[in-house]
Amino acid sequence: MKQLNLVIPGLLGPFSDEVPAHIKQQLKQADFKVINSVLSRADLLEGDHGNGKSDWQVATSYYETLVQLINPQYQQSLCQLTAKYDGIDLSEGYFYRADPVHYKAESDHAILIGPELVLPEAEEVKQLIRCFNQHFSEDNLTLHATDTCRWYLKTDRPLKLEFSALDYALGRDIKHFMPSGEDALWWRKMLNEAQMLFFQHEVNSHREEKGKLGINGLWLWDMSFNVDCGDTLLPEQIFSNEVLAAALGDQSGLAVLSADNIDEIESTAILVLDQLYEAVCYGDIDAWFKSLNLFCNDEFQRVINLLLSKKIDEINIYPCNGQVFNINRMKLLKFWKSNKILYKYMVVS
Repeated sequence: MKQLNLVIPGLLGPFSDEVPAHIKQQLKQADFKVINSVLSRADLLEGDHGNGKSDWQVATSYYETLVQLINPQYQQSLCQLTAKYDGIDLSEGYFYRADPVHYKAESDHAILIGPELVLPEAEEVKQLIRCFNQHFSEDNLTLHATDTCRWYLKTDRPLKLEFSALDYALGRDIKHFMPSGEDALWWRKMLNEAQMLFFQHEVNSHREEKGKLGINGLWLWDMSFNVDCGDTLLPEQIFSNEVLAAALGDQSGLAVLSADNIDEIESTAILVLDQLYEAVCYGDIDAWFKSLNLFCNDEFQRVINLLLSKKIDEINIYPCNGQVFNINRMKLLKFWKSNKILYKYMVVS
């Protein structure tokens, strides 16, 4: 059987309260007919993945879903995973993600804007990291980067901190998500110094002149994984444009193809489509709806066509919230089943 595990973080929206009435109404439009019918005819699996094993819980976040489906035996942290993928030398010291961000000042707080919207340029990265490393040399702190959006802080001791993942804190008041623990005050001091360095640097002066967001902060974070694969069929192919999926595939010895090449599927595979995720992270309902509309009429239709043309036998759809929707051709032909609108499956906390 040729199975496709389709990972779509953000499919079921950025809603922390009641789904707005205008979104409910628009989701009834013809543009969403295919996804509404697919989810209505699919078996909804929750908690035990439908195999009756209560000890196997479906992952409830994007990153954990990728680990569970690609390499559930992975024991190291996200920082270690991406650092190895980026070619960072981890042989000495301790490493943490310290990604370049923008702290957007509001009246009484600051909002976190992530690297994908800041978009540092390679030469800017070199200059800021050089400045940071010179300033903090006596503190045995150095920054390292081979990718413009993924930076790493190297320390000479393990930090006693608990972190909030970058994607979880995006678009939110940073004071609620800053690292906590014994070293929290120490890190605040280091961060304040780094912010002053960056603020005064010509890189940010030039960015301001061009109307770009300043690189005025670092987001220190990491996360570990504790997942169980249960009876999941591990992939023989991975289709993704996302770095974590690529890094996990690299650790598993699997080649990772672009998500655009899904027509080349030959065996059990994972397809990661994360176009909706950024809007969800920032809680931008209108941006999410616009992206969803494009997604349903392009990528999702293309995947369903693979099922209809018998290139694959079944699809498991992972919205990365603890639910799994299982669909095959026989289920898809159950035309007598009434359609539920997409928002009916949205878990509102």
